[in-house]
Amino acid sequence: MKLQSTRRQQKNLSVAAYNGGFALVREMRYLKSEEAIEEVQFLDVAERVETDSIVVKGLEILEQNYDYDLVSKGKLLERYINQNVRVRNSETGEEMEMRLLSVAECIIGERADTKEIVIDPAGELILPALPEGLLLKPALVWKIEPALLDQEIIVSYLTKSLEWHAHYTLELRDNELQLFGWVKILNHSGAHYENAQLALVAGDVHREELMHNDDSPILYSRMQSAPVETEALTDRFVYRINRPVTVMNEQLKQLSFLSVTGRAFKRTYHVRAGDTHASVELAFPNTKENGLGMPLPEGIVKVYEYGDSGEVFFTGEDQIVHTATGKTVRIEIGKTLDIQSESYEKLREKHGVHEYITYVYKLENRKPDNIRIFVNHFLYGQVWEMESSSHDYERKNNAELEFIVNVHSDASEELEFTYKVDKRAETRGY
Repeated sequence: MKLQSTRRQQKNLSVAAYNGGFALVREMRYLKSEEAIEEVQFLDVAERVETDSIVVKGLEILEQNYDYDLVSKGKLLERYINQNVRVRNSETGEEMEMRLLSVAECIIGERADTKEIVIDPAGELILPALPEGLLLKPALVWKIEPALLDQEIIVSYLTKSLEWHAHYTLELRDNELQLFGWVKILNHSGAHYENAQLALVAGDVHREELMHNDDSPILYSRMQSAPVETEALTDRFVYRINRPVTVMNEQLKQLSFLSVTGRAFKRTYHVRAGDTHASVELAFPNTKENGLGMPLPEGIVKVYEYGDSGEVFFTGEDQIVHTATGKTVRIEIGKTLDIQSESYEKLREKHGVHEYITYVYKLENRKPDNIRIFVNHFLYGQVWEMESSSHDYERKNNAELEFIVNVHSDASEELEFTYKVDKRAETRGY
């Protein structure tokens, strides 16, 4: 005997979605039979299931098949070869009975009354009841030792094409920010997940096979106010939605997981060699004191700002990395037109085994306020030593210097520094 199990027997469902475009599905079902069962058909599984990831607890399995090549016109007709079918004339209602001989390239039959061969008969083809064993949905088919079933089983598997991403909107008004975080879940896995316990796992998980998503229509659903708890997993962060969530196949769902208003931020200006205008960077601490204090998953941040008229304008976007609690969130939103920069190498000369290089940054501030400009200068692959500098600096690492230059409103400031490079070290490959 065969037993079919569907989601109607489901007792519990949990889905853990990963950044890499796959998910771990875990469900509990109750199996009960009145007769000895030797085959269990476990239906309503994801079409993109990774069959080598399936784990079944509570059932001893002798053999497992994944049947996903489901009913279609061609496969259905193949099941009726050598059986009698009827062809009904849609205009007259008359019927002809024939034995189905072939469906390879066209429909060929033998009339039951005259034994004549009929090719592609005109009319409506009427088939008997579905043959036993023909599945209408993807299914895991398990062969077991014949037995009565009265038990719960737990089935878990990985499926491709279920992914999640975080994205944010940031609104700036005067010196305060409003930050809203959203989780976007896209389901192309070929299964519905109804009232699931949903967890989102952040971090890069090594997979041997790259995931590719097929293009297909998307349904949009926006769900408000989904409380989120974070928990630690070794080398990962887990974001758990604190209520059941339904994600249907071919659906894009957005869940709100963060809302912070009225918090302080800093706006800083940065210049690198070759820049003609300063970059604008927004920064704020990811702390409880600043209304945050939870690990923030990587994602795109779109920034909007209120103008003097009260109208809101889009002012840039950037991608933040996974940001742990206590770290600073930094968002670069583009260039500012009223802070200009000109940089160039002023002098390069050799003295013995050393080469002396003088570099200049000319900075101009046309803003109504005094500002600080961070100048980041990079020295790649060189053993060097500073000889002189017009401004204080911090050595960020062996390849980067950072100067802080104060520039008054409607004024200019010039940064000049000289460093020497040991050419012997370059020859030795240091």
